[in-house]
Amino acid sequence: MPYPADMDARQDSYPWQVGLASHPGRVRERNEDASLALHFVSVQQDEPPFPLGLFVVADGMGGHLQGQRASALACQLAAGYVLQHILMPLLSEEGEESERAPINEVLESAVSVAHEVVARRLPDAGTTLTMALVLGSGVYIAHVGDSRAYLGKGGRLERLTQDHSMAARLQEMGQAAPEKLDSQRNILYRALGQGPRIEPDIAYRGLEEGEYLLLCCDGLWGPVPDEEMTAIVNAAATPNAACQALVARALEAGGEDNISVIIAARGWPRCE
Repeated sequence: MPYPADMDARQDSYPWQVGLASHPGRVRERNEDASLALHFVSVQQDEPPFPLGLFVVADGMGGHLQGQRASALACQLAAGYVLQHILMPLLSEEGEESERAPINEVLESAVSVAHEVVARRLPDAGTTLTMALVLGSGVYIAHVGDSRAYLGKGGRLERLTQDHSMAARLQEMGQAAPEKLDSQRNILYRALGQGPRIEPDIAYRGLEEGEYLLLCCDGLWGPVPDEEMTAIVNAAATPNAACQALVARALEAGGEDNISVIIAARGWPRCE
């Protein structure tokens, strides 16, 4: 994937708002999720503002602090790699656009670096990793595991990622008996830190005014259906209030797992 063709077609206003919330839940002793939300706006000379954002959710696995360490390490390493190879060069005068590596290659390398370090340092642990890179009016997604990225607007919530779980694979194969899905939902066939190498899913979507990104772990999307998440977001005054309300609803629904959610909105539904 090249850099967006409209990198210089900047608009006059980017009313981006960001929210983040995380909770260990009602059952788990510790929070093995890691989240990162970084958003800033570049203004150069007489050009209109240009938004840049990096948002990450990772859900660790392994217990005895191993999952907690795996998710934190993966989040730090993948985000650091993207900062170094994409975001910082965009803010620097050094290097022409023709010299930059394609974004999908950088995202794949970021995930691979995190995968190799987690596998080496924490061989008994693993983690999901869902990362969204916002450049202007578009978003790039890098994804491993069963955390999710959604694109929402109004009453619509579209899932941008595919779960790498055995339950999802059984559904794809048409073997969707409820008892099989329940027993296989937490078994991942692709997770960062597990196996000799990793192949993340990479995708790109444009973002229109009034749309929002929602990244979350299965502690939210498991107990709270997509339709209910949409209603909660639409009723909230701000993205941060929406994140807090989503976590509260997951807790009401049992809170059996750690709960993490990030919302990054280009505009906000209640402002339309």
